[in-house]
Amino acid sequence: MAYQRAYFPMKVITITNGYGNGTGHPYSYALDIAGKDGGKDEVYAFADCKVTKLYQPRLKNGKIDTSHSPEVWLTSTKPVLCANGHYGIMTMSLTHSSDVYNMKLGQTFKQGQVVCHEGNQGISYGNHIHMELSKGSEAGWDILIKNGKKYHINKNKVKPDEYLFARENAVVKQETKKGKTYHFKKESEMTYKVFGVPSEPLIIRSKPYPLGKKIGELRNGDEVIKFNNNTQCLVYHYEHLGYTPKKYLKKV
Repeated sequence: MAYQRAYFPMKVITITNGYGNGTGHPYSYALDIAGKDGGKDEVYAFADCKVTKLYQPRLKNGKIDTSHSPEVWLTSTKPVLCANGHYGIMTMSLTHSSDVYNMKLGQTFKQGQVVCHEGNQGISYGNHIHMELSKGSEAGWDILIKNGKKYHINKNKVKPDEYLFARENAVVKQETKKGKTYHFKKESEMTYKVFGVPSEPLIIRSKPYPLGKKIGELRNGDEVIKFNNNTQCLVYHYEHLGYTPKKYLKKV
């Protein structure tokens, strides 16, 4: 299956702060993630990407100004397939790692390459990564002033737990925080096999039948990633992202 996936950037997933009312991120879809207890886990490139913006607090009286948090924005260098079926350019921001001070604009990372480590730089409580995600190449902060300044991605912001695949070797230690559960989907959990097609091939269409045109074919035994549970469900098979009848798919 040829499209590159957009992956959650850590192998151990512990949600320490979520998004929405009653959280530390009421105005954004930011997630705070820690790895192993008290550790400084590696943070990996979610896709082939490049540094499109940096915020590196300057020295103040000979010391780094820790009243602001270092942050890097990484934009995918090509469209990526997301866990909800979206396909396009994505931008991720990572905050609190001291490794950000050694980065340069335009620096590139291959998917899975170590970008940085969990950190506690700036306004932070313990080692973790503050992560935000947006569709497209938006790279920067919008400023919301309410009870002080709040900086976050606003334009085209999306929920990371809906858009990012968890790596197959990821360990989810905590996905519920303050009563809200964040689901991290692995590709294996979304993989289905084509079966029982009486007259092959099974057609993949650009839109649900009968509106969409034919863009691909499936045969008994083929595997697909299934993104929803509609009668005509969205699936991905190699270079084809489209719709096919749910009744001919079964869980692997």
